Amino acid sequence: MVLAFPPFGLGFLAWFALVPLLLGLEGQSGKKGFLLGLVSGFAFFLGSVYWVVHSMSNYGGVAVWASIGVMLLLVLYLSLYWGAFGFFATLTAGLDNTARLLLLPAFWVALEYLRGNLFTGFPWVLAGYTQADYLPLIQVADTTGVWGISFVIIVSNTALSFIAGHLIRKERGRAPLAPAAIAVALVVSITSYGFIRMKAVDSEAARWSGFRIGVAQGSIDQGLKWDGRYQQETLDIYSALTEKASGRFARLVIWPETAIPFYYEPERIEEGQVGELAKKTSSFILTGSPSYTYNPATNEVRYFNSAFLINTAGETVGKYEKFHLVPFGEYVPLRGILPFGKLTAGIGDFTEGPGPVPIAFEGGGIGTLVCFESIFPEIARGHVNNGATMLANLTNDAWFGYTSAPYQHFQMAVFRAVENRTFLVRSANTGISAVIDPNGRIREKTGLFERTIITDDIRLKQGALTFYTLYGDLFAWGCSIITGIFIGTRFRRKRDV
Repeated sequence: MVLAFPPFGLGFLAWFALVPLLLGLEGQSGKKGFLLGLVSGFAFFLGSVYWVVHSMSNYGGVAVWASIGVMLLLVLYLSLYWGAFGFFATLTAGLDNTARLLLLPAFWVALEYLRGNLFTGFPWVLAGYTQADYLPLIQVADTTGVWGISFVIIVSNTALSFIAGHLIRKERGRAPLAPAAIAVALVVSITSYGFIRMKAVDSEAARWSGFRIGVAQGSIDQGLKWDGRYQQETLDIYSALTEKASGRFARLVIWPETAIPFYYEPERIEEGQVGELAKKTSSFILTGSPSYTYNPATNEVRYFNSAFLINTAGETVGKYEKFHLVPFGEYVPLRGILPFGKLTAGIGDFTEGPGPVPIAFEGGGIGTLVCFESIFPEIARGHVNNGATMLANLTNDAWFGYTSAPYQHFQMAVFRAVENRTFLVRSANTGISAVIDPNGRIREKTGLFERTIITDDIRLKQGALTFYTLYGDLFAWGCSIITGIFIGTRFRRKRDV
């Protein structure tokens, strides 16, 4: 299953990678089922989120041994979800195969959804993300979200485990082909839907108004990013990239998260190098920068991880403040109780912004996703529901180095474009910057640690919103309700007996 995710990207493995686990769960007690799931989950997450050690030890000022300890605790926590799946699988023993074909995938989705929301949420390496490269298969995300693709993948694994178990046990009679037929029909259905929807979306998007966009990737070393001696060099790098984009007729140039390496003050920007750059190039600039507010009455300073839109006159005409902050990276939960503080250098705790409020632009709006906000589907759909006609992901993946994390982080952004049928433009301090169309096609992208500019023509969303944008995670809720009813019924029967 680790190999199904980037940077290996062997997504086809996900369709049968869990068959050994499902076979191993057959005939086990609830306790053994939980342990089997826990051990399998530990192996999977150890191979998937090992990059936490790199980020903490290289840039968080945490000793390697302590970073490994924190990573192992995170892996153990995430493994509990697989353990719960293993326990649940034992509860379904004795049920008809068709019932299990519904219940096991439904519970898997319910667990992924819970993991994406509990304790601020960590919806990383969800099963559905493995299919990002197989565009027809992921188009159903505009109705179900990524959860629908996860569901189909587990249906496939479950059906194959039934057949494999029949063959291994050398049981007499016909193999359980009905679940396999259902699985095949489901895959064929969503693939057919995918081809039809891609054609329709392409036709619809061709009628949208558009413009040329530039995406700047400065590739600033994370160790130098907040060194005052390199502020001018950083601005010079982004200025040169912006001028290059302007030479290609870019109307809007997007810089990454905290591309401006000092506190944003509108007057300083308008009268300084960045404002002059916007005037000189006649380009709008969307850039990330830390900012603050000061209340003299209370002597209170509040810090924000922000994005600002600068017009062609060098004026600040829009602002977005990140509201889903990274625990221990941008703020410390339970401060005063926990024995350690923020892992990132620079300033105190950031404050949450007001929510997914788009920045007005070209008669529509830019839905800005700062850093890991792109991994939360509800934030992107919130922007589009509130009037965003394009999505822009400003991030700084230099924290991850050459690990698998930048690839995994980028993969999730593809789904935000498909779910909401919008163009998504991603600007990273270092890879992967890209332009993604409403069908999830990657039109342009950069590599890691590459200083470059990419330009492309994009279009602003018009017309009806998708089912997913309007109604959100109904599919995941449905899966949760179904499995919740089954669990409640199962334990009531046990109690009555």
